[in-house]
Amino acid sequence: MFDEFNRILAPHVTHVEFRKGDYLQHAGVPASVAYWLYRGVARRGMLTKDGSEVTMAFSSEGESCGSHHDLLAAQDGLPAQEFIVAETAITGVRVEWATLARLREEHCIMREYYLKVSELSIRRYSQSSLIRSMTSANCRLAAFREQYPGLEQRIAQKSLASFLGITPQYMSTLLKQEQDQVR
Repeated sequence: MFDEFNRILAPHVTHVEFRKGDYLQHAGVPASVAYWLYRGVARRGMLTKDGSEVTMAFSSEGESCGSHHDLLAAQDGLPAQEFIVAETAITGVRVEWATLARLREEHCIMREYYLKVSELSIRRYSQSSLIRSMTSANCRLAAFREQYPGLEQRIAQKSLASFLGITPQYMSTLLKQEQDQVR
């Protein structure tokens, strides 16, 4: 299925590279493209009404990257609620959402693959929500490490703190406490 999906999609993708800090999607602008990452880490987040950033999820090598909600909302002309930013340098491909929609209509394998990717996206969203609902910051950090093994060393501590729903200062305290326990 994966090979057939890629064969059909290949003529419609564009190679992209982003530097750390570049935006793949801006909040407030209708979302129109999806990405597949070959290298690097992207962070998906949103701004609260008071202007604070909240990290919703991370995507890395071999994963799709985009806000499914925002892509669907853009079909109705609505702006994206989320932003996507390169947490590290990124290499990948982009595809227009309208092209994906057309290909799903034309090829049943594309519909099947889209369903599988959607199911995975729902699972990942559910896992992220579960992590953020844990009452202890220590438990949230442990669950993050389990869901995203090795990612902690690749992202900014501030981004991890945002995902865990704590301040960067408290994140530093947690990490210092861990180091003190190891000693």
